[in-house]
Amino acid sequence: MKPYISLILLLILTVTACSGPKGNSQEKDDALYSNLEAEMERSASYDKSKEERIAKLRRDYVAQSSGIKRGDILCALIDEYEAYIADSALYYVTLYLRLPANEKREGEHMRRLIHKADILAHAGLFSDAENTIKSIPRESIDSTLLESYYNTRCAIAQYQSEYTQDHAETTRYEEERAIYADSLDMITDTQSFNHLVFVVTENARKGKTEEALKILSDHIRRYPSGSREHSILAANLAFLYKRLGNIGENRKYLVMSAISDLKGSIKENTSFREIATAMYEDGDVERAKHFLRKSIEDSNFYSALLRNSQSAKILPLIDDAYISMQKNLTDRFRNMVIVTSILSVILIVTLLLLLKQFKSLRRANAKVNQSNEELSQLSIRMKEANDALTTKNQELNNLADELRNANRTKEEYAGLFMENCSAAISALQHYQQTIRMVAMKGGSRDELLKKLDATDASDSMLKDFYQKFDEAILHIFPSFVERFNELLEPSAQVTLKSGELLNTDLRLFALIRLGIDDSNQIAQFLRCSLSTVYTYRSKMRKRALHPEDFEKEVKEIASNPV
Repeated sequence: MKPYISLILLLILTVTACSGPKGNSQEKDDALYSNLEAEMERSASYDKSKEERIAKLRRDYVAQSSGIKRGDILCALIDEYEAYIADSALYYVTLYLRLPANEKREGEHMRRLIHKADILAHAGLFSDAENTIKSIPRESIDSTLLESYYNTRCAIAQYQSEYTQDHAETTRYEEERAIYADSLDMITDTQSFNHLVFVVTENARKGKTEEALKILSDHIRRYPSGSREHSILAANLAFLYKRLGNIGENRKYLVMSAISDLKGSIKENTSFREIATAMYEDGDVERAKHFLRKSIEDSNFYSALLRNSQSAKILPLIDDAYISMQKNLTDRFRNMVIVTSILSVILIVTLLLLLKQFKSLRRANAKVNQSNEELSQLSIRMKEANDALTTKNQELNNLADELRNANRTKEEYAGLFMENCSAAISALQHYQQTIRMVAMKGGSRDELLKKLDATDASDSMLKDFYQKFDEAILHIFPSFVERFNELLEPSAQVTLKSGELLNTDLRLFALIRLGIDDSNQIAQFLRCSLSTVYTYRSKMRKRALHPEDFEKEVKEIASNPV
């Protein structure tokens, strides 16, 4: 049989191989991207908060009559829309530039004109961005606006180098970006955001990557996740780590950038496209397609021609990889079907061989049975002795059944006795009520009513009845009170007054022990309302050690052994 077992194990290993190896990449991806995917599920709430802020600013703008204050509100709207919806940002910056009140504010008109060129560049409208920035004479720019001017020139050159397909044009734009980055380096503080983004990153391109990593890593903590500054610095760190070949840190900062984009509702982003590219490179086509879809949705929402163009470059690659993956899965499935079919045939053959072995064993067992015949004779004699013991055990069991039946009969008669007594008292009270009605209609009414109103007799009967009931219960269940208290919390156990056999609580649960657990019957027996019975039962359950099983445990309190 060993050759067959070896063959089966070999086929199982073949099936496992056909299903494809499961490397560490999937596990690492799950750990790295679980937080990002959770934030993606919350992105709608982040966008809703931004929309609410924008709606409030719009209302404030309509309600404001002062030109200067309206300009301040427009600036706030521009900031909200700048990385959210390009068309709206351009609309409000254009509206701002047309406000007469803002022309009187020194340098403000030129500042917003530079800002407009920056927004046009982000939207991929490079020609308009170039025309706008070139319409500002360099010599007329105030020193306070030079940083914004050079920053915008760097951004325009950067986006054009990313967009163009011509290598010579790309080189020209990169040189232009480097020139303006040098200009920024001369006028900016080393702690400023523009210096970090353009000057430090440009230095990294020139070979100072390790130094740039240290600077950016120290400064990213200054900006909270959800701010555009945090998103950009994280993306730059990811870019630098990729240049060094550190894939783990590259993925980490890409995720940080994407999460910041989600929290800040930043639709003009590169993070999701870069993550999709990384997933494609890692062979995780499913995730690559998922993140690329998010990148395209954000680009369309923002109206970013540049980002759509960049996404369009990788989309065919991911689609082809996805189709190839589906084909591979289909091929693996077909191979698994073939291998499984072969395995099934071998299992059937193995089963037939096993049946043959079973027949051989059956013949061997026949010989063994013949040898066991003598043991069977001995077993017969032992059986006769066991039969005698069984007869004695049966007699003892019958006696035990009789005892149990006797106890059960006592319990049933006690219950019947109490029900009958209760019914008799109820009938007596009903009779009193009937006599009352007759007396009210006939003569000598006052005297008869007075006599019937006396409750001494019924009260005495009821008291005697409860006394007999208590005695009967304690006769059948001598340890009822002790067993009942054992079911309760130590601090909530029932304490009887002097001379009491049972109280109302104990009588209620004594009825339940006898099998009378209907609240209506209990209420009639105890001469109280149905709500009172519910209250007693609920109160006692709360005091029990096991509230859910309390009444079941009460029903299992043992009677007096005979």
